[in-house]
Amino acid sequence: MQMLTPKQKIVLQAIKQYLMEKGQSPTVRELRQETTKLGLSLKSLRSFFIYLNALEKKGYIQRTAGERGITLRGITRNNFVDVPVLGMANAGTALMFADEYVEGFLKVSKRIVRDLEVFAVQVSGTSMNLATVNSKNIEDGDFILVDKNAECSNGDKVLVVIDGLATVKTFRTVDGHNIALTPESSDPHHKPIFLTDEDNFVINGKVIDVLKLG
Repeated sequence: MQMLTPKQKIVLQAIKQYLMEKGQSPTVRELRQETTKLGLSLKSLRSFFIYLNALEKKGYIQRTAGERGITLRGITRNNFVDVPVLGMANAGTALMFADEYVEGFLKVSKRIVRDLEVFAVQVSGTSMNLATVNSKNIEDGDFILVDKNAECSNGDKVLVVIDGLATVKTFRTVDGHNIALTPESSDPHHKPIFLTDEDNFVINGKVIDVLKLG
């Protein structure tokens, strides 16, 4: 494929980003909104047709009739997985209900989820804002991907439901059988949660990645 100009790269990135988030190609007007977010502001819709023509000639996209007739070459919907979002978990004390109600789906690349059986939860709170998974901090508003079949070891970041309420913490064993769920936070008021085998809790899975909105 031929090299792209900086502005052509932004238009291509906007198409990819929209396709990943929405599961469909953008219209030209939606593409203008996406490129504006990425720092390329063009008033004329005709300018986008010029960029799309260039991307098609260089082999990056293919266009068909219809307002959403943009297809990325070499990338199909089979490259993505619809990951269910099961509500919100507090990265502080266990304040939010965690049930099996699916609130929606995130379209996530198979390169991220691989062949794992995962679900997503949106994080609320700051008690894990110093914790990292794949070099990314777990911050308020982030989505975490949870592998519900993974075995958890000391130091893993886990989603735990305690008495029907969900929280995200770092998993550690104490005395070989009790469990400590510890925060990793810049805010010192967050404290660990200590559990025994007799307590009503379930470790719903291991956090394998963090998806950030911005």
